[in-house]
Order: sequence, then structure tokens, then C-alpha cells
Amino acid sequence: MNQTLVSTKYQIVIPKEIRKKANIKPGQKMNVHVAGEQIILTRPTLEEKLNWPQDYYKKLKNPWKGVDPLKYLEEERSSWDE
Repeated sequence: MNQTLVSTKYQIVIPKEIRKKANIKPGQKMNVHVAGEQIILTRPTLEEKLNWPQDYYKKLKNPWKGVDPLKYLEEERSSWDE
């Protein structure tokens, strides 16, 4: 069984073995739940992880990379006439 200490600032260190098994990375957000005498850490769902809109935009890839926007608009507009 792994044990850890609670610091004077109420912080704990997750033992290395547990971090590796759970693939926990520095800066990663975790949900904290209490169930009776147990404290449970879980990964947030995608919706909980993202702060709208800043984090959402960071996750998107640039759809306009390598595309000339004016040419794209011309092609779109010309397709309406068909």
C-alpha cells in the first residue's frame, strides 16, 4: 500500500508508481470526490476540461492553413449559381 503525507498547505504528493499507472501528468486537472472515508481522484470529462472559448479554440487545428480565403470565398460563391 502506498502512503503520502498531507503538507501544512493541505497538499499531497501522488506516489510515482501510482502516477505512472494512472498516467497523471504535471498540470493535469483532476476531479476530487469523497465517498465515505475515501477521497477519489478522477479525470474530468472533455466538457469539464475545456474552459469556453479559450481552451476550446486551442484544441482546434487551423482549418485555414494553406488556404487562400479570398479564393475559397470566390469558389463558394460561384457554386451557388450552379
